[in-house]
Amino acid sequence: MVIRTNRTLLTQGEAARQLGVSERRVSALRASGQLESFPVGSGVLLTEDSVRRQARWQGAGGRPYSPSMAFAALYMLSGFVTPWLSRQQRYRLRGYLRGVNAENLVRLTRRSAATVEYWCRDSNLNKVEEIIRPSAATGELADSFQLTVTDTVEGYVNADNLIDVVRQCRLKQGAIPIRVRLHITDGLPAGEGSMPLAVCAADLAESDDPRERRAGLETLQRLIDDYNLKEHQE
Repeated sequence: MVIRTNRTLLTQGEAARQLGVSERRVSALRASGQLESFPVGSGVLLTEDSVRRQARWQGAGGRPYSPSMAFAALYMLSGFVTPWLSRQQRYRLRGYLRGVNAENLVRLTRRSAATVEYWCRDSNLNKVEEIIRPSAATGELADSFQLTVTDTVEGYVNADNLIDVVRQCRLKQGAIPIRVRLHITDGLPAGEGSMPLAVCAADLAESDDPRERRAGLETLQRLIDDYNLKEHQE
């Protein structure tokens, strides 16, 4: 199998050495979607940028939230309701948000979805944007972060719908240039249009681009501060 990509790929052994963990742990991180990989023969290769992201969060205190709690935290910061939480869960989450900062929240919510990148024809990019829930700085969202609009479409899709999206838009994994970045989850909250602002900010905060990362963290910290100020006033 030929993989055409301009991204650096690592073997599981190389990834394990960079992270200082066992290859078994690397396999578990890959299976949970925290490391991006491509099948090659009977094995896999992992993207170096996903290994770097994992290394950035590794060892930080606190266990990452479950997908439902991760979405709830980011939705609450954006002023959205979270009907999938119980009253007790909502109360507990409000307590968590009182003591968190942007860096730590990005680490705690990073398991809300697995991220996969694709090549896509220019003529199909609009179709992708229409059938997913855009996030990060896709299209008009760039203005919210004072970033320049790029030609990369990023957003969320339910795992059950992924095959249809890939087929309809003729997406190809492992090809260049990267034009579509999909966050795939089993628990996407109901809704239409762009994802809430805090979700978009958290996605930008995990970018390898310093400007995007800074814009995401600054926006997320502002949302945290505004949320806690409102909670204090109430």
